[in-house]
Amino acid sequence: MQNKYKNFSSPFIHLVRGPAEVTVVGTCQVLGKDVSNNKVSVAAGKILPFEISSDSKINIELGESGKSWITDYFNAGTAIWQDIIRKIFVEKVRTILIVGDTDTGKSTLATYILNLALKNAYRPAIIDADPGQGDLAPPNAIGSAVVTEQITDLREINAQFFEFIGNTSPLGFEDIIIKAVKNALKKIHAYCNLCIFNTDGYILNKGIDYKINIAKELQPDIIVCLGELPVFDRFKVKTSSIVLYGRSSYKMKKSRNERSERRLTQYIRYIIEHDKNKIITRELKRTMFVYRGITYSRIRMDNHGFLLLGRGVQLKPKKLGGMFVGLGLQENIVGFGIITTVSPYRISIQTTTSIFNKVYLSNSGISKYNTLEFRT
Repeated sequence: MQNKYKNFSSPFIHLVRGPAEVTVVGTCQVLGKDVSNNKVSVAAGKILPFEISSDSKINIELGESGKSWITDYFNAGTAIWQDIIRKIFVEKVRTILIVGDTDTGKSTLATYILNLALKNAYRPAIIDADPGQGDLAPPNAIGSAVVTEQITDLREINAQFFEFIGNTSPLGFEDIIIKAVKNALKKIHAYCNLCIFNTDGYILNKGIDYKINIAKELQPDIIVCLGELPVFDRFKVKTSSIVLYGRSSYKMKKSRNERSERRLTQYIRYIIEHDKNKIITRELKRTMFVYRGITYSRIRMDNHGFLLLGRGVQLKPKKLGGMFVGLGLQENIVGFGIITTVSPYRISIQTTTSIFNKVYLSNSGISKYNTLEFRT
């Protein structure tokens, strides 16, 4: 880590883009969480607003691609969302849908709402419906959780429930994602009194119609549109919920490499535990497969070496090698893994999960040494 050590003592907002380590001396908040006299780690590519009092100091140690700059309350930080926050807590809403283009601050706003909800004695939950760049689940899946402690990053949350999508892009999987989000809400709604739906950044062209369909299915109390005003206008016309407009928190896009590295980190987080990782072998005929939302049983391999899932659905065993999969038991996702080999009678999976009876297939794979994501 390269050092870029700074001392400040001003009432302005200090924006820090990770990787970075930030030490605060005095009073400071990050997205509604009190970090006074504390040390905060900022993940690579993540931007956090440090709102310090005039008599406080902040020391910033930046990593190689880290950055820090100073701005005011009118252009960044939580003040730009105060009208949204006031509406949420005055109206005592139960469900909030956040939509917007890529890198408009959806996860940042979700974090802020969660922290304030906890401060106001709510039992908040979040459903992260982004199968590509989500924070609560590996790529190809979405996660949900009841949140019990304040956070600065959604990745601090350990998801309690998962739904497997099978693709990192919502394109072509819109109906599968909508069904998965509804399943997630069904599982978690009894444990919370405020639920946030955080969505992916697919908002242009047909993406906005997809998000409007999500809103119509979920019927949230409030929809928050971040970024472009035309998106806000479409939701005002097409949905019956209260629709609020919010400014983007920061105008900084992640690069393609940063997004790829972020996905790889999430894969590894959910499949690598060195003391528990092992190869589990299952008989094909005793294992159910789920592919594009459809469950298949009595799997077999034909005389030409193709894996037959059902009528008209066949896969090459070589295509399965290295594939990232979800592992299910009854109606729940209980783990994740990587397919290592497929024979005419058996399938072997590298995983930390021992008990499962369903294998959820995806369109993604991980290289042998977990250094590269590829499409299967």
